[in-house]
Amino acid sequence: MENVVIFGPWCGEFSYELSWWNPGIRKLRNEDFKDYRAVHIGYKGRRAMYKDFIDDYVSYPKEIEDTLGYPAAGGQHIIDVGEVIPENLKEFMYKVAGEYQDKGHEVTLYQTDPHAYNDGKHIYDEEPFGDYVNYEVNSEMYDEIKKEVEEYFSDGRDTIALMARIRDRNRGENTGGCYLNWNPDSWEIFLDRVINELDTNIVVINLSTSGAAGGAMSFEDTKLYEDNKERIMTINFDDDEDSLDRQLALLKATKCSIYGASGSAVLPFFVKTPTFTQQTVEEGFRLRYKWERDLTDNLKNVKVFDKYRSGEDVYNSSPDELFDEFKEFYRSLV
Repeated sequence: MENVVIFGPWCGEFSYELSWWNPGIRKLRNEDFKDYRAVHIGYKGRRAMYKDFIDDYVSYPKEIEDTLGYPAAGGQHIIDVGEVIPENLKEFMYKVAGEYQDKGHEVTLYQTDPHAYNDGKHIYDEEPFGDYVNYEVNSEMYDEIKKEVEEYFSDGRDTIALMARIRDRNRGENTGGCYLNWNPDSWEIFLDRVINELDTNIVVINLSTSGAAGGAMSFEDTKLYEDNKERIMTINFDDDEDSLDRQLALLKATKCSIYGASGSAVLPFFVKTPTFTQQTVEEGFRLRYKWERDLTDNLKNVKVFDKYRSGEDVYNSSPDELFDEFKEFYRSLV
């Protein structure tokens, strides 16, 4: 018999999980539960950020995940209620706990407080509670991704990873569904210049949107792809038990990355890879905190372009201006 601690269930936003929940429970596990067997309950595909301190990663089944449509901060958003942990997910957590108890283990539950990230103590702190570490990239997956990319592009050009974030939450008029979106036509103009004027290849991180959850555009049915199909590779990271591991490997296997306006733009920070991100005035400062500077050698090879305000300003901002900013960043890389 052993003591078991179960963390979760996590059903909130990816960026909040990556930036605050995960480092927080890492510190708790290493200090308060260091003699326990540690279990985490969360989304399928995200075990990579937990493997240094979690013994068992448990993904909730697809039938439950399909009911989760509006991740916000630390939980699922319910209109007029706020962030909650849905009952079916709580029941799944108790089921998992029961399975450990049936084996004779003593189980402690450390549950998510979905409101904990709305008070500013986490997201606006220079050094919030938690252990922040750079992740080790799975060497086998790195080799696989690198080989896959090199076989697709046999021309020796620099390859850039792209996460062109998109989300539809019906928030903000004339913004394509979300106040952080950029006009898809502008993405095409920008990327065409990145490919042809900088003579690069693009690997698109394709993540489908689900309800109000964010995703990333694939560009496969666009003129951009038709005109540059030999220079654009798409990797679908949906429905993959090792999705995050593979994304981290891709970041390591490419020259740099480009992220749309999203909190997930901090992901390259955790593997110290060069990255350029479009952000908004209201959000950009959140990528310059001390914990982020510590992960990146004081934001070395990181460019945050946050000139425009959320909503119509960023949605209608110039693709040519963004290209000029990226070109300067790209040419600064050794």
